[in-house]
This record gives sequence, C-alpha cells and structure tokens, in this order.
Amino acid sequence: MRWFVLLMLFFGAVINFADKSIIGLAAVPIMKEMNLSYAEWGLVGSSYYWLYPITGIFGAAWADRIGAKKVLGFLMLTWAFLQFGVLVIAALPLLVIYRILLGAFEGPFSPVAYNHADKWFPPKQRGFANSIVVAGGTVGAMIAAPLLVSLITLLGWKAAFSCLGLASIVWFFLFQFFTKESPVKRYQKVQKKKKAQLEKINVKDFLKLLGSPSALFTTLAYFSTYILVVWFSVWLPIYLVEAIKMSSGEMGYSVAIIGIVSVLIYTGVSMLSDYLFKKNESWQISRIFVVAGAMIVGALLLASITVFKNPLWVVIAMCLAKGLTYAILPIGPTIMINEWPERGALMTSILTSSGNIAGIIAPILTGYIVGLAGANKIAGYNLSIMSMAVLVLVFGILFAFFVKPSGAKKKALDHDDLSENSNIKYS
Repeated sequence: MRWFVLLMLFFGAVINFADKSIIGLAAVPIMKEMNLSYAEWGLVGSSYYWLYPITGIFGAAWADRIGAKKVLGFLMLTWAFLQFGVLVIAALPLLVIYRILLGAFEGPFSPVAYNHADKWFPPKQRGFANSIVVAGGTVGAMIAAPLLVSLITLLGWKAAFSCLGLASIVWFFLFQFFTKESPVKRYQKVQKKKKAQLEKINVKDFLKLLGSPSALFTTLAYFSTYILVVWFSVWLPIYLVEAIKMSSGEMGYSVAIIGIVSVLIYTGVSMLSDYLFKKNESWQISRIFVVAGAMIVGALLLASITVFKNPLWVVIAMCLAKGLTYAILPIGPTIMINEWPERGALMTSILTSSGNIAGIIAPILTGYIVGLAGANKIAGYNLSIMSMAVLVLVFGILFAFFVKPSGAKKKALDHDDLSENSNIKYS
C-alpha cells in the first residue's frame, strides 16, 4: 500500500507541475494570440504565486486536522474545474485571474504530499520517498514537455490545458478509492493525541522556532532553489528558443532530457543522504553537508552557461545544475518536519510557501531584466541566470554553516511511529 500511495503522490506531483509549466510551454502561442509584452508575460508567470504561499500554509494546517486524503482529493477537483475553465479565457485579465486561482488551490499540494509520504515511510527512507514526489514535479514540468508541446500543437493551448483537467479527475477517483489515510490501524489513536497537541500552539514559541538557524537557513536555501524551479517552468522554454536558437521541437526534447537526467541526479543525492543517515544517524553529515555540497556545485555549473553558449554544454550544465541544486527540495521538508513532527504539514508548508515567494518575484524580475536588455536578449538572460547562481551559492554555504538540527536523532526515533523498531506494522 505505501508504494501505491507514493506512486499516487508522484502522479499528483506530475499533474501539479504540468499545470504550472504548461503555461511556459505555450508561451509563444499565448503571447502572440493576446499580443503580450515580456513584462506582461512576467506578470502572468508571477500571478500564479500571489496566493500560493498563503493557501499553502492554511491548506497544510487543514490537512493536519482532517487528514491528507480529503484535502488532496478536494484540491484535485478544483484543479480540474480551473483547467476546463481555460476554454473561456480570451484576454490578459482572465488569464491572470485563472493563474491566481490555480496557484491558490495548488499551493497546499507539496507540503501535504511531503508530510503524507513521511507518514508512510521510516526515517531511513524518507529522503528517497520525498525525492520521488519531487521527481513527479520534474516529470510534469520537464520530462512531459514533448507530450505537452505536441498537445498544444495538435489541439491548441486551451484544449491541452483541459486534458490536464481530465487527468486530475482520474487521479481523484484512484486516490480516494484505492488508498488509505494511514498505514496503521493505530492511526486514529495517534491522531487524537495530535489533535490535543494542536490546540496548544504558542505563537511566540512557534515564531521563535521559525527564527531558529535550522528552520531559517533551510527555508532560505529552499527559497533560493525555488527561484530556479520557477525559472525552469516559466522561462527555460523561451530561453532555449530565443537565446540558444533551438526550434520548438528541439526545445521540447531538451527540456525533457534536462528533466530526466536531473531526476536521476537528485534522487541519487537523496539515496546517498539516506544511506549515510542509516550508517551514522548524523543529520549534519548525511543531510546538511550532502545537500549543501550539491547546491554549491550546482550553482557553479549554472553560472557556467553564461560563458559557454554551446547548445550541448547548455543542456549538460543544466542537467547537472538542476539535479544538484534540487537536492534541497526532498531533504528540506524532512529537516523541517523534524523540528516539529506533530505539525509536519504545517512546518513543511512554511518551508514551501516561503520558497514560493520566489515565484512572485522571479518571473516579473526576469521579464523586466530581459525587457530592459532590448535587442540584446542574451545579456538579459545571462544576468538573470548569474543572479540565481550567486543566490543559490550564498545560501548553500549558509545552509552548511548554520543548519544544525538539535536533538535530531532523538526526535527521529521518538517520532518514528512507522520505523522498523515500532510495533506498528506497514501495510
């Protein structure tokens, strides 16, 4: 059962990120049809994240109370409704409103999914489990690019969006009828205990926890990487066409290749982190140093494409840079959940929602920079890429120095309701 649950969370993430990224793959026909400038397109990309951080927190807190299964099912139905609603969009205002609403209802998915995966797997496998959820995002955002581009070309961008709505409905029925909320029969007793604890949140202590070095610098590292997530979703297709001079077909396959290779890389980093944790149970070595090292190397590789413009090197460097910098995405939630296990979804939502603030800033800023460059678009793209690389590099270094989960080993063992040492049996 737990592997089927993980598979469903994977496909949920595929749909989630396909919903996000298809707008970037359809950028050229949408901009032409609606006569949009680069600045207006940046606004479209940014609008998705205007409510995303807020609803992510409230949705995750809601899941802590009523269960992930109900919340995820509700979210999927709203995604389907919005994707079918694209059929009536004919102008920029409606497009922006659609993106705002889609972002609002997709905001809670990642933190709820990460916490749900953690609930089904023991500590020594949680990095891998979360990397599978993250991989679903990469599949939806990048690996599925050729298929999405084909749908856009054959059916038009509105019909392609509606196909994703249909996928959401199929996922809803499979998840609701063939999965359970928890892998254990004891879950109800555990949940009652958690609900009693949920009533006793001390706002001052909670804010103090969020300001602790471990929570703060994990969030900042996640934030810096999520700028890349947004850039890859909104700007990568246009960058490959305009700056690297690829055709639409070449762009689609390049995006897919970058996605496939990056999944293998960050899943490998997560498995290495899990292996080291199993061997030494040291969060500092297995989680912090592994992720920080990957982020630093990835940032340097990303910066290199501003110097070397050969299309082959751009694809290779982006494969490596994306795979390495994304290492924080599956491991970051594990660190945050460890800080307050009873409110795992809430803690993860703080992380993902804070990171998604990058989604509000990055598309508009990139559009502004590229627009200012005028005819020299390559200079504009280079400046945006170098800025992101420097940010990831700086926060990767700070993450290595300041994140030191206190009592992590003890918390992991205390919280491990699903561990191999527990009396609770896996389904």
